[in-house]
Amino acid sequence: MKVLLLVLAGVFPAFAQAPVDPYKAAVEMTKASDPMLRRRGADDLGRLRNPASVPILEKLLGDKNAFVRATAADSLGQMRSRGSLAALARLLSSDEDPRVRQQAATALAFLADPGATGALIGALKDAVPPVRFAAARTLGLLRAAQAVGPLGEALRDPDPAMRRVAAGSLGLLGLPAASPVLQTALADQDAGVRAEAAKALGLSNDPSAKPALLRAVADAEVSVRLEAAAALGRLGDSGGIEAASAALKSPDAQLRLKAAGVIVLAGDVKKGLPALDAAIKAEASPAMKASLEGSMAQLLARLGLKEIPVSAPAPKAKKTSSKTKPKAQPLPGRKP
Repeated sequence: MKVLLLVLAGVFPAFAQAPVDPYKAAVEMTKASDPMLRRRGADDLGRLRNPASVPILEKLLGDKNAFVRATAADSLGQMRSRGSLAALARLLSSDEDPRVRQQAATALAFLADPGATGALIGALKDAVPPVRFAAARTLGLLRAAQAVGPLGEALRDPDPAMRRVAAGSLGLLGLPAASPVLQTALADQDAGVRAEAAKALGLSNDPSAKPALLRAVADAEVSVRLEAAAALGRLGDSGGIEAASAALKSPDAQLRLKAAGVIVLAGDVKKGLPALDAAIKAEASPAMKASLEGSMAQLLARLGLKEIPVSAPAPKAKKTSSKTKPKAQPLPGRKP
């Protein structure tokens, strides 16, 4: 074997060369004149996660090419480089390219540092929608309590997509303080916003939201009805059972599955369990039947039951005999 290797090394010198160090190769690429090579180098450094590459990536945040700057921001986020928070916040606030600002907002989510809250709140006013969306999502992921007011203002944004993101992020905060604006959003003209608001209210831990959610259970859109029913279930209220039971008969398989999940959340044994049992028996799709059976198993576990209880048969009414009852016999010694 040694002889063979020596022969190969002599004929093919490449066999004798030491393997290339991926880190050093990535660093060299970041110095290339071709911006696509610099971008690739920044991406490789992010994947390698060598702490020594942080200063190199931070320097690339000032690269003249927007794609390189965005990739450097992404890599710093992937590396969870908390020391880069200030640099990423500046990028979010001042970079001329919206794609770079958007990537900076996303990278800040990976850092999970509440120190980014101020820059992210400022980005909610960005002129470009994707930047605002990314900032709103990151504020929700950071559980930034200071963002309740600004995200509540975003619920009045003319763009329904922004209103949906704002409602979802308020739900991630899980704070009762967000409940009033979310209840107002249940009347939004966009069904997607109403559905997100209902879902968020279920995560707000605010029992006072129940009356508004009970009204939303009658919404014209089935998606809103189901989210409102699910929210009620999370708040310990089974007021959405009827809406969920009706959705179990929907031709849309995803709606049926969602309805089953709502019934599990509600944990209702009188109405929910029989409705889910009937849906399983009526289901034609084997895959969907298996999914519904999984939901039934979860419901039984939540109710502390091993199997579906069998209702006791109603007692049979006693038949009245049509025969004439015999006359009572007189007591001895007495005349009839």
